[in-house]
Amino acid sequence: MTSESHASAPDGERLLHLNLFMRLYGHHPSAWQRPGASADAAFDPDWFADLAMTCERGLFDAVFLADSQQAIYQRADVSTASLFEPLTLLSYIAAKTSRIGLIGTVSSTLHHPVNVARSMASLHLLSRGRAGINLVTSQSDAEPRLHGMPGLPDPDARYGRAREFAELLFDLWDTYPQSAILMDKVDEVFIDEAALGRIEHSGQNFRVSGTLNVPQTSAGRPLLVQAGASPQGRDLAAQYAEAIYGIGSTIEDARDYYEDIKRRTVAHGRPESAITVLPGVVTVIGETHAEAVDKKRYLDSLKSLPKQLDTLSGYISMDCSHLDPNDVMPELPPIEEFAGPKGRYVMMQTLSVDDDGRRVTVGEMLGRISAGGGHFTCVGTADEIADELVRWFDGRAADGFNINASTLPEGIEEFVDLVVPALQERGVYRTEYTSETIRGHFTQTKEFVR
Repeated sequence: MTSESHASAPDGERLLHLNLFMRLYGHHPSAWQRPGASADAAFDPDWFADLAMTCERGLFDAVFLADSQQAIYQRADVSTASLFEPLTLLSYIAAKTSRIGLIGTVSSTLHHPVNVARSMASLHLLSRGRAGINLVTSQSDAEPRLHGMPGLPDPDARYGRAREFAELLFDLWDTYPQSAILMDKVDEVFIDEAALGRIEHSGQNFRVSGTLNVPQTSAGRPLLVQAGASPQGRDLAAQYAEAIYGIGSTIEDARDYYEDIKRRTVAHGRPESAITVLPGVVTVIGETHAEAVDKKRYLDSLKSLPKQLDTLSGYISMDCSHLDPNDVMPELPPIEEFAGPKGRYVMMQTLSVDDDGRRVTVGEMLGRISAGGGHFTCVGTADEIADELVRWFDGRAADGFNINASTLPEGIEEFVDLVVPALQERGVYRTEYTSETIRGHFTQTKEFVR
């Protein structure tokens, strides 16, 4: 086992990690409705490359692309989570950047591990060690139907396949070490066949026989990331992932999640520092607190009440179309009775009641979920946001954050120009890159060893 640990300052103190969720127009569902938002700009790969270059200027660990294979993601009034196949777009971004990590989402339910291992190894090679994979199991029946499947398998089957998928990724990446490339011109040997590995795998979901044809880089394997909220997802991350996109509407919920992930990681024989927990945070930044509040209020106003209620209906699997903003929120059933995505529903449960146990009004609830669908939403000045991020970081609720800027590109430009210096002043964020690889940004070791 390796002695993996988080990247740290020269004095040994932990440093906070930052990752951008590159969502079209921004994370607020109304971001695309702003007068200045342009379809022509956002369908240009350079629009995404510019986001990555801004984050690289801000010394971010990585940028992240989600994936949806549906033409309409959730509803027609919400901009899509992604437009490009992630690994293709990240390959384009790799050519425009030099240090920042590049993480793309891949579904183990919809793909074969050999194709994914080959594509990821290629991205890792051409980016010189900056590739990461966010391994998910998918949430919608519409996507598997595109692939000739009747729908999603049950959670146990999906996560069983995901575990086998992760094991095969590691094994495949290891079949072609960089040391196998001899280029011995005297004895006329280009590849040392004896140094190549070979897989003979016959499992419940996959049969694989052979050797990957893309060599490892000097940076080792790509980084494995997970976005787990269910018990199965959390355990998958604890066993295989080096970073996880976490959940938490409040610091208390985020701390519970953080501690659970760390416990599970140790239970799998890994040090708790082997996994970086990155809860999502939606940011709205203003020169004054009042200006930031006004920004959010304006974005909220762009979405009509019926659409807002439709969003709430989707999150809690109840028909909310008849509700009035002054009505009290209906009582939400226990999570054991909820069939949808568990992580989002946990946040809905938290946000639907105040600290004193009082159920909030529908209007209050809509305001709480408007910007980030239940994710921690931080509205204020750069100093206020920096203070809150540090509070979570110091309070064992986060090792860093998946930044869900409410609007893009403005929101991340403001974060880099205003919040990053505030974090540096507080001594919790790097002032320069100390690594050229994604693994170096997240950890101080080259390899994850099972």
